[in-house]
Amino acid sequence: MDYRRRINELASGIEGMGLDGAIIFGPENIHYLTGAPFVRGGYGKILFVKEDGGASLIVTDLDYQEVGDTVDSAEIVKTDFMERPLDRLRKIVKDSPRLGFEEGIVSAALKEKIAGEFKLEPLSGLIERMRERKDADEIALIERAQSINDRAIEKAIESMKEGMSELEIAAELEYHLRKEGEESFAFETIVASGPRGVYPHGMPSTRRPSRGDAVVIDFGAKYGGYCSDMTRTIFFGNPDGEVRRAYEAVKEAQERAIEFVRDGISGREVDAAAREVLDRRGLGKFFVHGLGHGVGIEIHEAPVVGPSNEKPLAPGNVITIEPGAYLPGKFGIRIEDLLVVENGGKRNLTRFTRELIVI
Repeated sequence: MDYRRRINELASGIEGMGLDGAIIFGPENIHYLTGAPFVRGGYGKILFVKEDGGASLIVTDLDYQEVGDTVDSAEIVKTDFMERPLDRLRKIVKDSPRLGFEEGIVSAALKEKIAGEFKLEPLSGLIERMRERKDADEIALIERAQSINDRAIEKAIESMKEGMSELEIAAELEYHLRKEGEESFAFETIVASGPRGVYPHGMPSTRRPSRGDAVVIDFGAKYGGYCSDMTRTIFFGNPDGEVRRAYEAVKEAQERAIEFVRDGISGREVDAAAREVLDRRGLGKFFVHGLGHGVGIEIHEAPVVGPSNEKPLAPGNVITIEPGAYLPGKFGIRIEDLLVVENGGKRNLTRFTRELIVI
């Protein structure tokens, strides 16, 4: 990864905004800019980037050795014993009065602590816009993570049998995700069967799918700090006519939307292509979420693939296409693939079949 290029790009944006520098607290953004290891939700590091491209990464004793072995794109600043990273930040930025900050990440309490000393201005999504278009190195890591998904679901299905609970299904899949080389889960595995399948984010339960039940399985691996995302709906026993027809409708909607994906077309237009199929098949009112989202260091990133996004897709966007149909009291169906937008088209990173699978 060319982390130095990313820091220089951020510095150029900071300069263009008339700022002296930026303070970065978000662990995902720090990882993106420096490659520093991070724990999801952890805020123990602070990155300071100056408008001239100088960068200092402030860390505690706890992280100093690992960060020092990993990061070469910024000066590593270790806090003294009992010194807080924020105190060290004050010393470093004393000659930089106008600073950008990450709105939505910097809390009101933290902003209040430092606002009296510096003039803080929002970065207005500058880093998030940089992250939206993946470079070749990032795409390679996402593709590797997705290949782990493909192999893990194939092996897990071979071990599934009637009578297993949703929790056991999740455990079987997660075992193979680890065996295939994932570093961590991109998110908590979703397994929801039968009438529970109407919960798009349904966590696994002790429920045991019965004959003919649809089982929605949504999961992702993380590799090299980057996520993959995938959903398949499988069946324990042959499904009846209604749920089979719903599965074929969702599959058709997904395939139609994938055909639409290319640079220059908006997320709204791709969403509409899938929605038209489900409307025509009488399931439109049961499609209760947007068609997809961006994937990268975080499982949900820009761009949105849904009715709210009229911005054209661009080469380097990595997006999900995941239509669904959720019939209350009956079943849920969702099928999800991961695509990268390229010049003049797209490439599907998901290899595992979309054909109906019966256990």
